[in-house]
Amino acid sequence: MVTEGKGKTCEVLVVGAGLSGLALALQLARDGIKVMVVDKAASKEVKFDACQGGGTLLTPANVLWARKLGIYQKLRDSPGCEIVKDLVGLSNPTLISNGKVQDNAIQDDGGKEGASEKYGNIKRELSEMKHYSGDECSYLNINQRNIEECLFQELRNSKLVDIVWRQQFEAVDANEKIVVCSVRDLSSQEAYEIRCGFVVGCDGRSSKVRSSCFHEDNIENFEWKEHKGVMLHMMCECQLRWKLDRKPYRLEQKSMGGFGPTVGGGAAMPVPSTNKQLYRLSVNAPFTMWGSQIDSIDSPPLTLLQKQLKPKLPKGSELIDLQWSKYYRMNHFISSRFCCGRAFLAGEAAHAHPPVGILPMNAVIEDTQNLAWKLALAIKLGVTDPECSSLLESYDSERRAQAEEVRKGIATYFSDLMQGKLRPSFYAHNDCGLFSNYVQSPILIHSSSEEKCLAKVGGIAPNVNKLLLTNTMKNTTLESIMLSSNKHKIFCFCSEWPIEIDSPYAGDSPSQSAGSLSNSLRADSSSTGYQSGKRKEGGAMNMTWEKLQQSIELKLGSEFISLCEIYILHSTPKIAHGDGLDTQLLCQAVHLVDEEGLFKKV
Repeated sequence: MVTEGKGKTCEVLVVGAGLSGLALALQLARDGIKVMVVDKAASKEVKFDACQGGGTLLTPANVLWARKLGIYQKLRDSPGCEIVKDLVGLSNPTLISNGKVQDNAIQDDGGKEGASEKYGNIKRELSEMKHYSGDECSYLNINQRNIEECLFQELRNSKLVDIVWRQQFEAVDANEKIVVCSVRDLSSQEAYEIRCGFVVGCDGRSSKVRSSCFHEDNIENFEWKEHKGVMLHMMCECQLRWKLDRKPYRLEQKSMGGFGPTVGGGAAMPVPSTNKQLYRLSVNAPFTMWGSQIDSIDSPPLTLLQKQLKPKLPKGSELIDLQWSKYYRMNHFISSRFCCGRAFLAGEAAHAHPPVGILPMNAVIEDTQNLAWKLALAIKLGVTDPECSSLLESYDSERRAQAEEVRKGIATYFSDLMQGKLRPSFYAHNDCGLFSNYVQSPILIHSSSEEKCLAKVGGIAPNVNKLLLTNTMKNTTLESIMLSSNKHKIFCFCSEWPIEIDSPYAGDSPSQSAGSLSNSLRADSSSTGYQSGKRKEGGAMNMTWEKLQQSIELKLGSEFISLCEIYILHSTPKIAHGDGLDTQLLCQAVHLVDEEGLFKKV
């Protein structure tokens, strides 16, 4: 029974108050969207205490996310948080084989180049192609619980987010205009309705949203894909007393006194904490346990962990003060759909991976980044627009492909490990996130000439760091502009006097229909150039920046333009002005000068 009179409304209902739910709610609230978060846990403390493990490394790409949300400094100030600048070192931990620390010389079996040269190539690529260096492209070594705590504290100060505990999501009834969710109050056992525009399942692997909304998912005759590993592993957090430096280590055990084949492995990773002896350890379980059902056995005791780790750790190492422990297998699952009408899945409700490496936690955050702005834009512009539907559906194609990449990345690493052919520079390139892209996204339009520009379609824009603001005559960076507000940024490229369209995308503009949202969504987010008028010899066309801006405004429509900021990018401080505009400009553009042509350098 649904109790009448207890119904609630919101624009987005988020089910689950873990990392994905809290991150999504905060991003939506920053865009002015009213959100309700429900969770069956009794309280925040119970919810956070129940989460064992979680990630400990925030990638450089997600450090940018933290800066955009305005929580970077709070994360930095959390207990034990550290900046990690050695991108490749994280992918190349020091090897301890049969208890003996091996030569820490860089080993990379990825090709003909020397390892040190490859490391230099990564740094050079980050500097020259992305314009990131130093702290700008560093990891944050931080406990996932501290990230969740920071997000929760930010949400407590938001008037647009309501977090309600002891609420069990039960079912959903959705049509083209509204979603009606049935929720049960676990304190009173009363059921009631929540009416919303969208519902997002952030409720973990056993997601009620997935089972309720995606039950007709018959793709390949099962609801979600699961890739099962055979070997049983153990993981724990405890104090590790030894004489080695505090950094990541890879553990190995070989038979025949270290000269035979590998018979076991593991890892030791320092945990972000004020206690510098706290480590997270993983190791294979005894072979006799590999057939066990994890749900039917207790957590591994300290004595078993000590037994399995002793042959792999240096002599005299001591494990004490066990914080938590658990069994796991190298299992992955990826839902065959991440969206169904007005229902979406994010985080472990959509895809779950083994609790190893850098990628799993960061993939959860990337889900919320991808979905939040699309939901906010659809709500503000009206979800009845079919082009908005295409935008929302792109979340599925973009993030499901990335989930597969996470699975492949983890599988590739362990396959290389078993073959003794590690490629740390390759893993570092993939793990940092700054080179990731949605190149296959259906809402992107690619240009035959886009290779001329550093801002690649579907990728993270380079942090061009020598831009001159003509209104203040002060230098700024692209990152500062992108983080200055929650509005979408449109960059229009012009050249020196007389003004000509000089965008690398000028030859491949979308259709010329005015007011079309799809034109804006399918254009590169960091470089937009449309054409009208006569083309000059050589491919450029005469057009003042006013006419260029007017053309863009007509194509994108006034509603979308109201959510944007327009930047006119010049290659010279000599800015031409024209007249003869058909209508008044809708937006006050900001003029930038890129005299060194950093946007175009390849």
